[in-house]
Amino acid sequence: MVMTSRYVNLMREEIGILKPYIPGKPIEEVQEEYGLERVVKLASNENPLPLSEKVRKAIENELREINRYPDSDSRLLKKALAGKLGLSEEMLLFGNGSDGLLKIIGETFLNKGDEVIVSDPTFVEYIFVANLMGAELKRIEMKSYQQDLAGIIGAITDKTKMIFLTSPHNPAGTIIKKGELRDFLDQVPENILVVVDEAYYEYVQDEDYPDIIEFIKEGYPVIGLRTFSKAYGLAGIRLGYLFADPEIVALLAKALDPFNVNRIAQAAALAALEDEEFLQKTIELNEEGKEFLYREMGKRGFDYVPTEANFILVNVRMDAMDLFNKLLRLGVIIRPGDPLGYPEHIRLTIGTMEENKIFLDSIDKVLG
Repeated sequence: MVMTSRYVNLMREEIGILKPYIPGKPIEEVQEEYGLERVVKLASNENPLPLSEKVRKAIENELREINRYPDSDSRLLKKALAGKLGLSEEMLLFGNGSDGLLKIIGETFLNKGDEVIVSDPTFVEYIFVANLMGAELKRIEMKSYQQDLAGIIGAITDKTKMIFLTSPHNPAGTIIKKGELRDFLDQVPENILVVVDEAYYEYVQDEDYPDIIEFIKEGYPVIGLRTFSKAYGLAGIRLGYLFADPEIVALLAKALDPFNVNRIAQAAALAALEDEEFLQKTIELNEEGKEFLYREMGKRGFDYVPTEANFILVNVRMDAMDLFNKLLRLGVIIRPGDPLGYPEHIRLTIGTMEENKIFLDSIDKVLG
């Protein structure tokens, strides 16, 4: 249906500049489009392992109660996660994916004309949140695939309300180290909220990776974000969480939709927290795949950014969209770098060893 000018005139001004999120192509669409039986998806940084058996049983058990509303406060899950992280329960808030929580953060704290600082490139959801609330956006260019913390500090003005950081960074896979973060936070005025997105937290192997919780307990105005979508393999249930000073969490909770975390998600996440064997298997698989792909990328003359996440940003030195389309025809879905800010790069999710080899065979066919 074509939207008439009558309806366009009714919408909020900010809606006009929003751009819809473009996800990675689903497997079913590629199968249908190209008539393929086998399609490998290495585009959306999903966990390639099948569902944990403990989680599957928890979901099946919860189906018996699906006619009942969920616990609006996710109490069992909150208690378990607070114990695991060493937090008080008042410091935790759950939402419909990290994306949903990012929107809640914007709706709670951003007013029209407030200034928001992000790195460039960065995860597009931060830009969406700022634009949705009518905030003014400042983009600070990355330096050698690293977030320019000094540049961000230099861009702060009296209007600055919020700063978004991501560690590991998406799409670069690089991290902010402990000393760097402390130096940065010491220079940020106390009236500015720093949101640190740690969606790939569980994959990090660098011992100099900071514990955001320590900074929050020390009184820094920081909101940390994590998710069950990646290492826990629960992307389909949409469950993320944040942690912050209890006062910040209480304000954010005012903007939550009622029952915003469903019964299945709560039960699945609780079981996932208890299944440490699955999490360890996930991390080991990722490390094995990472080292394998590093070697194979090197053999093919491709430069890559060493990663602390479950994906690798690879400089293919060619039109990434053209490569993306050619790989699609062979049944391999990767993420082209154009929408990510790196037009000659691809972002490659680390899959199972079989999936990684299928990708390499396919790229060899494309490149001859």
